[in-house]
Amino acid sequence: MAKIGDTVRFLNSVGGGKITRIDGQIAYVDDEGFETPVLLKEVVVVMPAGHDPKAQGSSLMFDQKAFDEGKKTVEPVKKLTEEPVAASQPELPVEETAHGDKMNIALGFEPSDVKHLDKSRFSAVLVNDSNYFLNFVFLRRSAEDRGWTVVYQGEVAPNEYCDLAVLTHETLPQYEKIGFQCVAFKKDKTFTLQAPVSISRKLDLTKFHKFHCFRPGIYFETAVLELSLVSDGVASKPLEVNAAEMTSAMAGGKPEKDMAKELSKKFRVDAGKKGKTVNPAANPHKVLPLIEVDLHIGELTDSLTGMEPKDMLELQLDAVRKHMKANSARIGQKLVFIHGKGEGVLRKAVLDLLKKEYPKAELQDASFREYGFGATLVTIH
Repeated sequence: MAKIGDTVRFLNSVGGGKITRIDGQIAYVDDEGFETPVLLKEVVVVMPAGHDPKAQGSSLMFDQKAFDEGKKTVEPVKKLTEEPVAASQPELPVEETAHGDKMNIALGFEPSDVKHLDKSRFSAVLVNDSNYFLNFVFLRRSAEDRGWTVVYQGEVAPNEYCDLAVLTHETLPQYEKIGFQCVAFKKDKTFTLQAPVSISRKLDLTKFHKFHCFRPGIYFETAVLELSLVSDGVASKPLEVNAAEMTSAMAGGKPEKDMAKELSKKFRVDAGKKGKTVNPAANPHKVLPLIEVDLHIGELTDSLTGMEPKDMLELQLDAVRKHMKANSARIGQKLVFIHGKGEGVLRKAVLDLLKKEYPKAELQDASFREYGFGATLVTIH
């Protein structure tokens, strides 16, 4: 087992360094000036602590070149005395929590240097806050990709963290969308069957450049960008299926325009009377996508310099007016204005504005499961 001060190499990726500290099953390795967290079982010791590599007769405990070639060789060691082989230690029993039978899964992005985000790397960490083992896969997808790419596949024990990947500003665009799928189970005991989880989320990559977006979260004491994937057994957002891609795949990869031509030959398309404008949102059978508007001041401006509270409030109300005006003709459109709970000043101002300027709009509290008491749902009528 590796210990503090050992020089190690990573088994599943390129690199390595000296272990600076150990927290449970996680070792923190100084890799070219960056402290990289990695599971103890995923490192191999190449130089033990206190070993002088310049001493006569010294050699590495691990032959990296031979390992890469699939010829894992070890220098023979002369035994001084015959000793019995120690029995392998049994796995530690799982410590279950009172709330752990309701799955809570989160994803955190922890910067290596929160004060210099433009130069920072970001460690993606999975949090399993449940009494279940998770057999999972973490995926990514960029805007140009036609499908998903597996980033990490593995198993995480109950109430533990798992390091998934290290992102740089060069690789961030590849994570414009992330996916997560898992199956939950318990070992050596009966348990309540849990539904498989399949989630996709679109990341706002601009937040990786904003200092105020990184703060201590529910599971992290350091500044992180934290996302909830599953809350009390409920997935935050189901996996999205791109209808256009599905249509293209069913048509054998034919372009959308070619599909339209073929369909027009088979079916008569009535575009309405000439000169008449048809509002597509007026179709009662069409489901319009929900629009979320985050009114937290940090999402509306990058600088608060010179702004007083009344200026901030006016900026937030202008955002409400802007989105209401842009969607006023879209009958049935739903908008969620996220104002937070706080002291209720912003919420009251938003409701007063909507009642005064848009009296026909339907107002109600947004989903408590998604937003708590901190958002208002508006339906355009």
